[in-house]
Amino acid sequence: MRKAIILAAGVGNRIASMTDIPKPLLPLNGKPGGETFLDWHVRSLRQHAVQQIFIVGNARTINTPLAAPGNDVQWVLNTSADLSTSGSAHSAWFAFNHPQGILDGQSQVLLMDADILYDPAAIGIAFGQGGAGSATLIHRRFDETSEEVLVYGNSVVPVRHGKGLGGTPLSAHLSCFGEATGIVRLSPRDHADIKAITSWLMQYSTAKTRSEHEDITQKLMDLQRVTAVFLPAEMDFMEVDFPHEYDAMVREMYPRLSGRSP
Repeated sequence: MRKAIILAAGVGNRIASMTDIPKPLLPLNGKPGGETFLDWHVRSLRQHAVQQIFIVGNARTINTPLAAPGNDVQWVLNTSADLSTSGSAHSAWFAFNHPQGILDGQSQVLLMDADILYDPAAIGIAFGQGGAGSATLIHRRFDETSEEVLVYGNSVVPVRHGKGLGGTPLSAHLSCFGEATGIVRLSPRDHADIKAITSWLMQYSTAKTRSEHEDITQKLMDLQRVTAVFLPAEMDFMEVDFPHEYDAMVREMYPRLSGRSP
C-alpha cells in the first residue's frame, strides 16, 4: 500500500504579511476559490495510486473542505499549545503516533511539505526510484540561499542536509547534490526506527522547540538508511516561503503545470 503524510500545520509567518489565509490553503492561481496547495497534492497523489492520504493540520486548517474530497483523505490534528514553537517534526510525530498506524511496517509512505508545487510526475519518481529503502527527493537545480535546504554527500549517498551549510566545515569534502524537495520516502523496514527517532527528537533534541522533519531525515542519514533520488533538472519544482515566491508561482509555474494533473 502507498500512503502519504502532508505536513500542513505551520503558521506561515514569512508569508503572513501578504494574507491571513493559511499557506496550504492559498489558491495557486491567485484567485479566491482556486485550487489550493492541498488540492494539488491530493490530485497528484491519487494519480500515482496512493490509497491513504493523511493531512496534519492545525486549529485553523483542520477539516478544510477540499476540491475533491474522498474517503482516502483523513485529517490529523497537531494539538501543540503554541504552534509558533511547533516545527514540522512535531506534526510528523502526531502522524506517526496516529491510532490508525500510518507507519505500519508494510506500506511505502511519503512524508511531504504542504507548501510546494511540482510536476505530478515527481510523485512517481519518489515512489519508483532508488530501490525499496528510505529516500530523499532532490532537485538538482537550486539557488544557494540561507532558506534552501541543500543536500550534501559522497557519490550518491546523502550524508548531511540543512540550511546555510555551504562553505562550512560541515560540508567540506562533500558534494552538493541539490535542494531537498521536502518529499521523503519512508521505507517499511525503517518505520519502527523512524518512530523512535522522532520521539527522541521531541523529548531530548536541543532544538526540540522548533524541530523540523529534516531533523528526522538527518538522523536516518546518520544511520546510513537514506538514498538520494533526483528529479530531472528541467522538471518544475518550487517551494513557496515568501510573497515574491508566491507571486512568481501564480504568474509562471502554476499556469505551466495546471494541465498536467487530471
